[in-house]
Amino acid sequence: MLDPVTLTAGIATAKAVISGVKGALEMAREAVAEIRECAQAGSDVVDSVGALGKFFAAASKIEEGVATARELQANPPAVVDGQPIKSDHELVINAMVAERQLKNFYTELREMFTYQFQEPGLFNEYMVRLEKLREDRRQLAMEARLKVRAAEMAVRRKRQQQWQMMENAFAIVLGCAVSAAIIVAVVWMFKVGGP
Repeated sequence: MLDPVTLTAGIATAKAVISGVKGALEMAREAVAEIRECAQAGSDVVDSVGALGKFFAAASKIEEGVATARELQANPPAVVDGQPIKSDHELVINAMVAERQLKNFYTELREMFTYQFQEPGLFNEYMVRLEKLREDRRQLAMEARLKVRAAEMAVRRKRQQQWQMMENAFAIVLGCAVSAAIIVAVVWMFKVGGP
C-alpha cells in the first residue's frame, strides 16, 4: 500500500498530464491552422517554419504526456482517503484522444507538405531524422545507464575484494595463532611430560 504522499503525488501528476496534454493539443491545433493558412496562401515551407516549430514542440509535449499517462495506467494509485480514484477514465480517454489527434495532425501535415507545399519527401525525411535522433538519444541514455551500472559494479567488486583480503588476512593470523598455540602446547608437553 502506498503512502498518502505518494498517492497524492500520483493524482497531481495525472491531473497535470491531462491539463498538459489538453494545452499542448490546443497549441498544436493553432500551429496546424497557421501552417494551413500558409499552405493555402501559396507560401513556401520556409515561411511556416515558426508554426512548424510550435507544432512539433506541442507534439513533443503531447507524446510525453501520453507516455506519462501510460505509465500512470500501468502503475495507478489505487485510493486516496479511502475513495477510489475517479480520474483513470479521464486519463485513458484523454490519452487516446491525444494520440488520435496527433496522428491526424501528422497526416494532415504530410498531405500539406506533399500537395500544397510541393515537398513530397520533406515530411518523410523529417520523420526519419527525428526517429534517428530519438534512437541516438536512447542509445546515449542506455550507454550512460550502463556506465553508471558498471561503476557501481566496480565499487561493489572492490568492496568484495577488500572484504576477501580482510577475511584472508584474518584466516592467516588465526591460522598462525592456532599453529603457534599447538606448537607451544606440544613443546610444553615434551618439557613437562616426561622422560
